[in-house]
Amino acid sequence: AQDAAKNSCTALLDAELGAGLSHLAFARRHRSPFGLIQFSVVQSCAHALAGLSRWNSTMRSLPTVATSAWQRAVASSRQPTLRAEARLLPRPLAPGPAPQRRCQGDDARAHAILHATVGGKVRQHSTGIVVDGTSRHASPICELPPQGSEANWVRRVASTTIPTSFGPLHMVAFQSHMGDILAVVNGIGDGHSVPVRVHDACLTGEVFGSLKCDCGQQLQMALAMQVKTKLGVVIYMPQEGRGIGLANKIAAYYMQEEHGMDTVDANLALGLPAEMRDYSVLGRVMEELGVRSVLLMTNNPFKVKELRAAGVLVAGTLPLVVAPVAASTQKYLETKRKRMQHDLPPASSAPGACPAALEGPAWDLLCSLRSEIEAHSRFAGPFTVLSFATSLDGFIADSRTTPGGEQEQCPVALSGEESMTLTHHLRGAVDAILVGVGTVLADDPLLSVRREGAGPSPQPIVLDSHLRLPPEARLLRAAVAGGRAPTVVLCVRPEDGGDAEREARAAALRSAGAVLVECRAEEGTGRVCLEDAWRQLEQLGVRSLMVEGGAEVIAALLRKRDTKLMDRLVVTQASAILGRGVSWASQSRPSLLEAHGFALGRDMILAAKF
Repeated sequence: AQDAAKNSCTALLDAELGAGLSHLAFARRHRSPFGLIQFSVVQSCAHALAGLSRWNSTMRSLPTVATSAWQRAVASSRQPTLRAEARLLPRPLAPGPAPQRRCQGDDARAHAILHATVGGKVRQHSTGIVVDGTSRHASPICELPPQGSEANWVRRVASTTIPTSFGPLHMVAFQSHMGDILAVVNGIGDGHSVPVRVHDACLTGEVFGSLKCDCGQQLQMALAMQVKTKLGVVIYMPQEGRGIGLANKIAAYYMQEEHGMDTVDANLALGLPAEMRDYSVLGRVMEELGVRSVLLMTNNPFKVKELRAAGVLVAGTLPLVVAPVAASTQKYLETKRKRMQHDLPPASSAPGACPAALEGPAWDLLCSLRSEIEAHSRFAGPFTVLSFATSLDGFIADSRTTPGGEQEQCPVALSGEESMTLTHHLRGAVDAILVGVGTVLADDPLLSVRREGAGPSPQPIVLDSHLRLPPEARLLRAAVAGGRAPTVVLCVRPEDGGDAEREARAAALRSAGAVLVECRAEEGTGRVCLEDAWRQLEQLGVRSLMVEGGAEVIAALLRKRDTKLMDRLVVTQASAILGRGVSWASQSRPSLLEAHGFALGRDMILAAKF
């Protein structure tokens, strides 16, 4: 049996590795070729070389058959451009010599691997590998997998804190069977319901700003939220192009551009699967980090299923919906929604043709606002639109007297159908929508987009100085078609850490999926300082903001006329008289520029600049 193992090993090293290593490298997510030699030989010792050879043969033949079948179909096509393209296709699985990669300690490791296979005594050493009692230093870059490990292995290597544009980020590095994994830890609290973003590498989107995907924007959004709240983990996985690798992703892009394929069909045309990502080690990564359950920051049900299969307790999801900034982005998002079941708004929800109800000055207003938002500098704070509906006698809500004799706000429908359509299109044009906690307590609004073609639902933001927002509010519990980013709660930063009651309310809101952002308190009132709140929102990546009320928020913003927090005003003057209610009247007198009005249905619209 020992002689047979020696002979099999020699055949594997001398014959199979040269011709088949590129096949195996692709199948194992493009890991280091030398690492693959280590992996293959160690596994052959553990599970027998004959079984490993059959496994290699199977993994090698399946994609090759698929590629060959597609190329035969291309060759028989009457389209000369396709026949020419067949010769240009990458052949990542074609036999060829293994690429050479050297690193410190390669010779020692090669010696150790060969001795391990032919009967030499090899053991791990803290500084490298010990072969027949001789210690040789070895760089940890190409370490052997742990002895006796399973096919899917992972281990912690090191951790450090580095300065970044987000501030100091604590990073924990892991080695695994698929490559290096990086965890950016912004805080885990008690380990339960930790916001976690599992992000797969995307060089084109994260470094070069590609508009073909939303990867870079999602990474930035997740990091900004977690850094601001000091809670959450970003797991950065080495799985470029959903696992097919960078070069193959570029080849897939070529197929999309030249032949009109979507991202799924382009992969299949190249003989590659649509999905190759592997999350099997993340259960052990979470355990190592002390994370007991997660709120997964994703729109992808595949990730939820795979993490649960890996042993991760997924308590819920936090959508990361990025508004498309180009037609190519929208096409990619639509493919993810239709073909990969991502929880995203349909393409019809993206800003499109003018609806009949808004033809004329209302549509001109919307187009003007979108242009101003697009041109707004990212360093000037969020572009802010103050928008609300009021009765002819100046009330924005009705009121009633409670049995205890107190006045209580109650909702009332003021706007007509056309004005409501305009409001939903305004919501679809901005990143986020802000209301005061009083509005949530009185109306329990959803603050979503509910008109076809108006755009995606904005991220809800609640101005709640003292955490009065109930965890059962619809903003936190109700699902929105197409999904949206989690609700942000702007609250006052407590002195001396706060009391136990406040901490309990904060924990309940976080468990419900809210992102708490603590702001400086305003002198004299003890409420959230709006200037600081706007700075915090800018750091969260909010570039445009719509404020819908209530009365206290409107009055507070109008008093800030000298701080330039607001850019635009859109008021709906409803054709109704309430006689009593909640007034939005303010003692401040902000200067309005380019004010104009127009009729929309039964209502009047006043638009101006601050």
